[in-house]
Amino acid sequence: MRLLAGVLILASALTRSTDPGTVADGWQTSPVYVDPTQRSLVPDEDAAALADRIRGHDPAIHIAVVPAAVLNDGNAASTDNSTAAHKYVDAVVDAHQQDGIYLVVFGGAITWGSAVGVDVPIADILTKELAKHSRSDPAGMLNGVLDELGVQEAPKGTSGWLWPVLIALAVLVLAGLGLWWWKARRREDSGPALYRPSFEVLPDEVDTLEERRAAAREDVTRFGEELDAADVRLDGMEIAADVQASMDAYAAAGRVVDGEPNDATLREVRATVEYGRWRLACAQAAVAGTPAPARRAECFFDSAHGTSVTDWMYTPPGGQPREVPVCDACRDRLSGGPR
Repeated sequence: MRLLAGVLILASALTRSTDPGTVADGWQTSPVYVDPTQRSLVPDEDAAALADRIRGHDPAIHIAVVPAAVLNDGNAASTDNSTAAHKYVDAVVDAHQQDGIYLVVFGGAITWGSAVGVDVPIADILTKELAKHSRSDPAGMLNGVLDELGVQEAPKGTSGWLWPVLIALAVLVLAGLGLWWWKARRREDSGPALYRPSFEVLPDEVDTLEERRAAAREDVTRFGEELDAADVRLDGMEIAADVQASMDAYAAAGRVVDGEPNDATLREVRATVEYGRWRLACAQAAVAGTPAPARRAECFFDSAHGTSVTDWMYTPPGGQPREVPVCDACRDRLSGGPR
C-alpha cells in the first residue's frame, strides 16, 4: 500500500509540475520549455539552440517537452494518446492565448502540433519528420520540423542577444573603414597635382610613378620635335634669347627624365617644359608680329590674384576632383601655410 501511494504521489507531482499553465508561464522567458524531468531527453544545450533558432520568428513558434505521464490525466486506464495529446495542447494554447505554431513532445510517447491562426500543414510536416527520427531524438525531429517551416538555423556558439550585438559591431567596423577610406580618398584628391603630360592621356595611363616617368620622357621628346620643326628665324636679340631659353629648357628636362625622377621632380619637369614651350611661342609671336602669349593661366579661385604659379588638385562640393591653376597665395592657403 505504501509503495502504491508513493507511485500515485509521484505521478500526481509530475502532472501538477507540467500542467498547461506551467508550460505557458515557462514560455514567458523562453520559446522552448523543457520539464526538469525531461532534460535527459532534450539537454539544456539542445533546448537553448532551439530557442535561439525560433526566437522572434513570425509566426511565433512555441516548443514544450513534457513527461508522457500527463497523457494519462490521472487515469491510468487511458490508452488514447492522440486524444489526450490534442486535449493537452488545446489547454496549453488556451493558457498562452497567442496565435502561432505549437509543438509539444510528450516524453518518448508522442509529439503533437497545432497551428493556431496560421495556415501551416503542421500535421503533415510532423508525420514526415517523425518517420525520419527515433523517439529518443526529439531535438533532431524538432529541427527537421523547423527546416520544413523554413526557419533559419541560429549561428553556432552565439545566443539570441549576442548575434544582434555582433551585427552592430560589424556595422560600426564597416562604417569606420568607410570613413577612413573617404578621408584617404580626399587626401589623394587634394594637394599638388601629380605629373600629367601636355598630350591627352587616360587617367589610368599615369597611375604609377613609372607610367608618369614614361609620359614625361615622351613629352620631352615631343617638345624636342617641336623645336626642330619650328625653325624660327633669328631676327634680333630678343627672338634669339627666346629660342635659346627654349632649347635650354629642353636640355634641362631631358637630363632629368633620363634618370629616375620622383613625383616632385616630375612636377618641375612639367614646369620646365611649359616654360620652354612658352619661350618658343614668344619667339614665334615676335616673328609673326603678334603679342606674346601669357605664360600661365590666371588663378582659378580669383582672377584678381593674377597669374597662377602651379596646378592644384581641387574637389568642388559635390563634384569630381580636377586640376586647377592657383596663385602663390591660394597655394599657401590650400597647403596650410607658406612654403
